[in-house]
Amino acid sequence: MVFTCTFPCNPVFQFQRLFTRSRLQQHHSAPPLLPSNLKPSSSSSSSHHYSHTFSLIQDSAVIACLRANSAEQAMEAARAAVNGGIAVLEIVRSTPGVFEVLQALANEYPTKAFGVGTVLTAKDARTAIKAGAKFLMSPATVNDILDDVRDTDVLYMPGVMTPTEIYSAHNAGAKIVKVAYDTYQQLGCLFLTSPWLLPRA
Repeated sequence: MVFTCTFPCNPVFQFQRLFTRSRLQQHHSAPPLLPSNLKPSSSSSSSHHYSHTFSLIQDSAVIACLRANSAEQAMEAARAAVNGGIAVLEIVRSTPGVFEVLQALANEYPTKAFGVGTVLTAKDARTAIKAGAKFLMSPATVNDILDDVRDTDVLYMPGVMTPTEIYSAHNAGAKIVKVAYDTYQQLGCLFLTSPWLLPRA
């Protein structure tokens, strides 16, 4: 289980603070165990890479969400973030040259996890994957994207708001979902969870 909350910092970055199940359980002196039957299988290369990306997200203290007005600004900000310790970076789709920026960063920092946010079409999802995206985010569940990434090593995080949407996304095959909510004082707070909260029979 991974919880995140988006904090407005400046026009370029939003930072999503992570609280993993293991960290929460450490505070309560409980063993941070995930049931073995719900862990990703290690029998395939896709499962291995998916597991690596998910572990990197869990272990990271922050997910940085990058919005920029130009590709040059995006590269400069992304390099500063990664060199400052960021391991997981989301680049919003509206950033000019987003796929070129993604490809350059993926080549420059192969051990980090870069992804694209606000992906709304399967075409954009495929382009992002070819450019080196390790994960994709959407403000809603896009079934075409779910179908395309089902047997790949890319982690897709569809956006949901209600219990029904969470359940529907899980049944459609989502391994992790992004739950958006409004605190009435701050918009854009996020909650990430995963399907072991909704185990299949």
